[in-house]
Amino acid sequence: MFFRRSSPERSVAVAPLSVAPVASSPASPTASSAALLSEPFDIAPLLDAFGQVLSAYAQGSFDLPDVSSSETGEELEKWRRHAVLGIPLAESGGLPSLNASQRDYRGAARALTDHRRREKRYVESALSDLRDALWACVERVHMVAQADLQADEATSVQISRVRSAIRGIETRDVKDEVLNAISAITDISRSRRDTQQVAFGMLAERIDQLGSQLEAAKRESETDTLTGLGNRKRFERAAQRAIQIHTLNRSPVSLVVIDLDHLKQINDGYGHSAGDATLHTLAGSLAKVFLRESDVICRIGGDEFAVVLANTDVKVASRLADRVVYHVGITRAPFAADAPELSASVGYAAYSAGEGVERWLARADGALYRAKKEGRGRAVGAE
Repeated sequence: MFFRRSSPERSVAVAPLSVAPVASSPASPTASSAALLSEPFDIAPLLDAFGQVLSAYAQGSFDLPDVSSSETGEELEKWRRHAVLGIPLAESGGLPSLNASQRDYRGAARALTDHRRREKRYVESALSDLRDALWACVERVHMVAQADLQADEATSVQISRVRSAIRGIETRDVKDEVLNAISAITDISRSRRDTQQVAFGMLAERIDQLGSQLEAAKRESETDTLTGLGNRKRFERAAQRAIQIHTLNRSPVSLVVIDLDHLKQINDGYGHSAGDATLHTLAGSLAKVFLRESDVICRIGGDEFAVVLANTDVKVASRLADRVVYHVGITRAPFAADAPELSASVGYAAYSAGEGVERWLARADGALYRAKKEGRGRAVGAE
């Protein structure tokens, strides 16, 4: 099985940090331990090593059902910066750097431990599912092998009876035994086929269950967390499959790209939360236009969306693009009463045989940029 690794993080140098000498106490267990505690020591290498451990785990993390590898990496990086550099967990620019005694080392260790426990539970569960699937295959194959063995034994009995009859004198007995043997072998073959169909059906059901689990995990890894639509990875896979299907049956396929106009002004004037709410609203508008189950709607950039349309020629794509412009234009921004009106620029392109996903997307993007250049809030087809 494969797990998606997080991207490597850059290491941050740690300034040397020393601890003042600690006076020995009469209650110390031994004179040597008291002397050891009284000696000054530099804890910078210790902190640096702890920071390297946190960085290593952050870089080696993978997606879990409830948290992505990037989220895990950000959390562990936050604890590393806190433990090693003394940066407050709130990371507010107005707070001073914390000294060694003010840092929450136990919290950092606890965060690391909790993360590894979640990964351990997930891996054990995934391996258990895989193990069950493999054993299901073994059981089904065993059933088929047993059925084959029984069939071979029954066939051998019938052949022996035929041979015995042939050695006899009466031709009638030979004829009867041959006919009975043929009938018995036919029944054995039919029973064998039925047994195999049952076994393979049970195997197919188990494989289908495992496939559904893997498909659910794949959908989760290909979902944009903000809008609930597909992400860039989902788009590239859908576009590539659409091209492959077109190669087989020459059915038309089109691509529509949508860019929300003036999102920067919304972010600057009302904050990024308002921008996120606007993008979520745009996703809802797209869902009202592209209604077929085969329509793959994805967010491929900050404010850029793409829709892969199977069995759709450029004329239909043009009408759908105009509907996008209309629906976005009548949609109010959700974050404030005085929010600016929404508009979207749209480009569309039918797939041209021989081009790849990047070239196809580039042509649709070129049409989108022309729509923006011509005044925004409109749909333009690729040349």
